[in-house]
Amino acid sequence: MLFNSYQFLVFFPIVTLVYFLIPRKIRWAWLLVMSYYFYMNWHAEYALLMAASTVVTWVAALAVTRFKEVRTRKIILALGIIANVGMLGYFKYTGFFLDILQRISNFLHLQWQAPKVSILLPVGISFFVFQALGYMIDVYRGKTEVERNIFKYALFVSFFPQLVAGPIERSGNLLRQVSEPHDFDAKRVRDGLLIMMLGFFEKVVIADRACVYADAIFNNWIAASGKQIALATVVFSIQDLGDFGGYSHIAIGAAWVLGIKLMTNFRQPYFAISVKDFWARWHVSLGSWFRDYIYFPLGGGRVSPRRKAFNTMVVYTVSGLWHGAALKYVAWGMLNGALQVVEGFFPVPKIKHPRLHRIWDTARTDFLIAITMLIFRANSMGGAVGMLGRIVTDWNAQPLDTGFTVLQAVFLSICIVILFTFEVIHEKKMTVTQLTDRFPFPVRGALYLLAVMTIVIFGVWGPGYSAQAFIYFQF
Repeated sequence: MLFNSYQFLVFFPIVTLVYFLIPRKIRWAWLLVMSYYFYMNWHAEYALLMAASTVVTWVAALAVTRFKEVRTRKIILALGIIANVGMLGYFKYTGFFLDILQRISNFLHLQWQAPKVSILLPVGISFFVFQALGYMIDVYRGKTEVERNIFKYALFVSFFPQLVAGPIERSGNLLRQVSEPHDFDAKRVRDGLLIMMLGFFEKVVIADRACVYADAIFNNWIAASGKQIALATVVFSIQDLGDFGGYSHIAIGAAWVLGIKLMTNFRQPYFAISVKDFWARWHVSLGSWFRDYIYFPLGGGRVSPRRKAFNTMVVYTVSGLWHGAALKYVAWGMLNGALQVVEGFFPVPKIKHPRLHRIWDTARTDFLIAITMLIFRANSMGGAVGMLGRIVTDWNAQPLDTGFTVLQAVFLSICIVILFTFEVIHEKKMTVTQLTDRFPFPVRGALYLLAVMTIVIFGVWGPGYSAQAFIYFQF
């Protein structure tokens, strides 16, 4: 069930209404049932995988609290990690590794043919597996108290707003909240709905409209000019922010309507002053997960510069693999890691004027990130290399007819300006509601109605209403 679908626009109000009407003691159980129903709307059988991950990590967490011997505890933790990573690896990487073996076999002129496999990737498996692993590791470290009620823990793993594309929550924040009843609060509900509206604006008005142009170029880049490829890369960078940031805002807003506060997943990433700063602002929940469970155990930054560089490269190579089973994702991750290593060894000289220096740092960072975004969006690693070459050597070639009209381009540009106005407000540590609350109620109501009508009228809903899936659902 997609957020931007008719089904969700019926599902969410019903879930919310029933939640606040039923006895407080069973509200968490209602959310658990509805979360599994939400997930089963894709492929019902894959709910068994989520249940399996839940049971394994719950049992492992209980077991590590029962034993005192360090070796035994480590073995239990390792078995829990292997089971979950093994499940993730089978569904996500089997075809990828068979393809690599086939390439090696062909290179060595061996008579071996990789078996053909067709494994459907369960929606959101990378997200709920990482969330469950985080809980198990935190219990092992003594940072989180073990949850003895398996059904309340199952709700933590499956909580529907953030189930399929994050934020990847920590048990210290979400586990306690989902098991507590939350009463109706009109102001909180309003704020949550406004956050959801921002997410819908980012997704259906901006991201899905930007997708039309970006897809036209990336899917037929051989016929496009270098200028169009460069522009499509910028457009995709905005699309990715609107798509994934939009999902996060809808998830955070929906949870807040129910009284549950999720962590912030995006903090104005295109205002970053370095690649490292960008990744502290983009997909914050994943970055912090890698930091706490991979980077710090490797030694983090409290080691020699060379070892710190190695640790960074490990984290971002794994991050690339997490995003997808393809060489382009590995290259994308390694490039982001390498850029941070270079920043660490060769700091950029400062410009005397602080404001000019920040503008320069932000422009330089966004330029570098745009290059990585091209690799991320390209249909293959070979395509990415070809497009980068086209930008350099064929800037003024005959442009490809994309069917994207001037009027559409102007409207998209206006919407992007509106989006970055919101980003500026948030960068100044303010919220939109803090500004709108200054107006009388009739004015606020008119603004809310205008926002809803903008989303309904100008959203890209697809022919016959065909909701566009969020980019990160494939991960």
